Amino acid sequence: ERLHVVVFGNDDTPPPFDLPTTYLGRISGDAMLARLYATADAMVVPSIEEAFGKTAAEAMACGTPVVGFANTGLLDIVDHRVNGYLAETGSAPDLARGIVWTIQQAAEDPAIGERARAKILRDFDSRTVARRYERLYRDWIAEHAGAPVAAEAAQ
Repeated sequence: ERLHVVVFGNDDTPPPFDLPTTYLGRISGDAMLARLYATADAMVVPSIEEAFGKTAAEAMACGTPVVGFANTGLLDIVDHRVNGYLAETGSAPDLARGIVWTIQQAAEDPAIGERARAKILRDFDSRTVARRYERLYRDWIAEHAGAPVAAEAAQ
């Protein structure tokens, strides 16, 4: 009864359900995007192919739990039933269950949003990611020290 869907992006195709829906179109500006994410009870990312899930990470950074499928890049971002919900791959009924669960959790336990934000700050902060790359490069160099580089070996 109180559900209202807000859609933003380039596609304004009506959803296949009868719910009050507002289309905002393309959002330009980080401040407006952050306000939209922060005011939502849940962000639904129904992609069946998602390499990383930048929009999901953005929403979680704003304290909004995310619902999506468990076969995409969201596996690296969302912790099932901790800071969002990962539905069975391709299952619309489970995605719907996840939306309901997440909205109920947000109402009963606002800390779900805090856990979402904490996950992004802990695991995807630019300094954290840079340290991981540095460690990866250092490990690779240590493992391959003295080994010929492929281009040199071909000469």
